[in-house]
Amino acid sequence: MQLTTYPPTWDRKPPGMTWEDWQPWQVWLTGPGANWAGYAYDVELLTQAMPSGETDPAMLTMWARNTAKRIDAVGVNAGVHDLFEARRFCGWSAIAQLLGYRDLWMIQFPDLRLRDLYLITERIDDPTRATAARQGIKTWVVGEEAAA
Repeated sequence: MQLTTYPPTWDRKPPGMTWEDWQPWQVWLTGPGANWAGYAYDVELLTQAMPSGETDPAMLTMWARNTAKRIDAVGVNAGVHDLFEARRFCGWSAIAQLLGYRDLWMIQFPDLRLRDLYLITERIDDPTRATAARQGIKTWVVGEEAAA
């Protein structure tokens, strides 16, 4: 699979990212996020087999788009990929999404090396942060220096 990437200096709202989630993401890109060579946005992970009997390419594309899980951002550096979930206010659902994305990634793209999972946020409570850390998910909060 070939991902279309944008440089971290690209200053527009990424495809598929809500305005709310873009708020902490913008700050990330001007800080530690500038260390990635590029980012792919709204990356689709299929969760179901294509409907049997359907042959219209437009319908198949629409069906895949509507049923896929979509990663906010995939950071790429030297052939290594990191998965990112951006949330203005982070809760446990963001952890579950990242864990699901990781599992689907390994099934669908076994040849694309995956390294880390990141939560990028403006605010996260201590229990959520601790849960993320126990799952090996790095967190970065606006106003803090580095991902933990």
